[in-house]
Amino acid sequence: MSKSRTENAVKNVKTGFIVQLVNKLMAFVVRTVFIKCLNSDYLGVNGLFTNVLTILSFAELGIGTAIIFSMYKPVAENNQEKIKSYMYLYKKAYNIIGITVFILGLLVIPFMDIIIKDIPDIKESITLVYLLFLINTSSSYFFTYKKSIIIAHQKQSIINNIDSVFYIIKSIFEILFLIITKNFIVYLIIQIGGTIVENFYLSYIANKMYPYLKDNKIKKLSKEESKNIFSNVKSLVIYKFGGVIMNGTDNILISALINVSTVGIVSNYNLIITSIKSILSSALNGVTASIGNLNAIGKKEQKEKTYYDLTFVYYIVYSFCSIAFIILLNPFIKIWLGDSYVLNISISISLAISFFIDGMRQTGFIYRTTLGLFQKAQITPYIGATTNIILSIVLCKIFGLAGIFIATSIAQLVSYSWIDIHLVYKYEFKKSPKHFYKKYLIYFMTFTLELLITILICKFITVKNIIFDFFIKGIIVLIISNTINILIFKNSSEYKTIDNKFINPLFKKIKSLIK
Repeated sequence: MSKSRTENAVKNVKTGFIVQLVNKLMAFVVRTVFIKCLNSDYLGVNGLFTNVLTILSFAELGIGTAIIFSMYKPVAENNQEKIKSYMYLYKKAYNIIGITVFILGLLVIPFMDIIIKDIPDIKESITLVYLLFLINTSSSYFFTYKKSIIIAHQKQSIINNIDSVFYIIKSIFEILFLIITKNFIVYLIIQIGGTIVENFYLSYIANKMYPYLKDNKIKKLSKEESKNIFSNVKSLVIYKFGGVIMNGTDNILISALINVSTVGIVSNYNLIITSIKSILSSALNGVTASIGNLNAIGKKEQKEKTYYDLTFVYYIVYSFCSIAFIILLNPFIKIWLGDSYVLNISISISLAISFFIDGMRQTGFIYRTTLGLFQKAQITPYIGATTNIILSIVLCKIFGLAGIFIATSIAQLVSYSWIDIHLVYKYEFKKSPKHFYKKYLIYFMTFTLELLITILICKFITVKNIIFDFFIKGIIVLIISNTINILIFKNSSEYKTIDNKFINPLFKKIKSLIK
């Protein structure tokens, strides 16, 4: 990366990590208060409707990604007229999307009895609760489109900071009103208010940073430009809708095949995993705009080198976290909520493996998206989605709850995990990805080795104090995972790059602070 790209990426990574860390700590506080004030069925309803509306939001899929991709070049060239044209198109599209999501959401109401196997133990009208979820989701599309220009300028850190402030304020209100009222409706109304106010503020900040956005004299995009965008959008909608079906149906399947209460208990595990994933995504995806800039103007050799380096970073981070989930997830739930909220270890294992596989495919996804290869992978998610739904039903009958998560892992392996890599190498690097697949296989084998050694060592650790036991095993995970990675990869070019750009500067900064 060039110096400016690297600086922007590092800044976005740092703020993304800190902001998400603060946000997720607040999420744990809110969840704890939520559980104390309401029952697990409320958690189940919360998780279920979030899944339903994730699927309904497929109308948005593709618009944002396609337009941000289109803006990388005019932003690099500071072509303000072109940027205004894209932003105007984005505004119109998002207004239509917000209305569309709301209408589609209303059409779901008659099918509630099919989605929910058992009537949840809540005092409020299930329809009213769903409507409030729907309003919150649909209202999120108005004004939020303006943050795309900030992202395209590689200034994700600004959005991260704003998100954090609003999230903390919203969380404080949620906690206070849950304690005072113990009312789920009030809790949902606070969420709606937070969404609307933040979107207004983001719009204000974008206008302040880029005053030319307020100029009403906007040139229409040429027919060819509009055609290219909508061609990309069409491909992305097809692609991402399949992805939503694959990744966004677990809670619906659990509700339909098991019950809503189980959705609530699983949601505690998912909160931990998605919190870590959000922190990592916000940090690591801080480089996405920089990769987009690199792919717009960089050399092919530099792009491929960065591809290898970024994949190594994802491997190091996701392998460590996945092993930590398998070893520490159940003890953490026990400390946090008690024995009644702990599930079989097979759940932790299946969720962690799915997490690892998902993390390892991110580099391919980032490159394919920022290279604009939208039309080449339309069938990928449908392979994954079909595999996931069929296997979820079959494996749920055999393995119970864990079967649903095992199905997701298998679906990812037979679709996303190799197709995005294949497309990037075929259409951008114009060579066989054979060498990269070999490295990919080495990463998976190393991860398996680390996991087996860690499990073996932790089996011999028996500490009566559960909190002390948790921290001892956490230290073991940290030491084993990083030691094996250093021993195996210390001479690789990827390790040397990361060491020079991130690890050494970090240690130098720590030393200077100590002095």
